[in-house]
Amino acid sequence: MARNVVLGHQQLTIRVVRIFRFVSLGVLALAVTGCASVELSMPTLPGGFGAEKVAENDASTRQREELVDALERLEQRPWTPVSDSDDGIVTLLFGGAGPSPQAQAEAYLTALEGQPITVVRRDVEATLAAAWNVAHEGKDAVRAMQPLPSDLRTIESAIVEARQCRLVYAEALSMIAKNGGNVSRDEIRRVKEQFNQAILELGRTADAIQVRLDGEPVNSYAGNQTAF
Repeated sequence: MARNVVLGHQQLTIRVVRIFRFVSLGVLALAVTGCASVELSMPTLPGGFGAEKVAENDASTRQREELVDALERLEQRPWTPVSDSDDGIVTLLFGGAGPSPQAQAEAYLTALEGQPITVVRRDVEATLAAAWNVAHEGKDAVRAMQPLPSDLRTIESAIVEARQCRLVYAEALSMIAKNGGNVSRDEIRRVKEQFNQAILELGRTADAIQVRLDGEPVNSYAGNQTAF
C-alpha cells in the first residue's frame, strides 16, 4: 500500500514537471515571436503618419523655406521703396499704375556714391539673378511637394517685385543718360528685355503651381506679363 502511494506521488510529480516545462516553452516562444514582430514593424505616429510621411513633410518644409528665402533676397532692393499708390496686387500683376518709378529711381541715384552707372549695372545683375532664383526654387518646389496657396502668393510677390525693379532700373538708366552718362538706348532696352524674360519665367512658375492647386488656370500669369 505504501509503495503504491509513493509511486502515485512520483507520477504526479513527473506530470507537474512536464506541464511546467510545456507552459515555460510556450511563454518563451511567445516572447521571442513578439519581440521579432516589434522589431520588424514600422512605428507609426498618431494620425497615421509614419516615418516616410514625416520625412516627406520635413522635405516640403525645407523646400518652402528655400522658396521664401529666395523671395526675401529678391526684395532686398538697393533703394528705399517709395509707396505713393494704393493699387492692389492684382493691378500690379496684370497691369496698371503702381509706385512711381521716377521717385524711386531718383532716391536710388541720390544715395549712390562714385560712378552711378557701375553700381546700377551691378545691382541690375544681382536683382536679375535673384528673380531667376525665385523662379527656379518655385519650380523645384512644385515638383517636390504639394503646393499651397501661400506658395502661389510667394511667386506673385516675386512678379510684383521684378516688375517694379524693371521700371526703376530703366528709369535710373534713363536719368543717367540724360545727365551725360555713358548709357545707350540699346542698353536700357536690353535691361528691360532681361527683366521681361525673368518675369515670364516667374509667370510660368506661377502657372505650374496654379495647375497643381486648381487645374488649368483661368488667367495665365505668364500670358499677362506685359512688356514695356
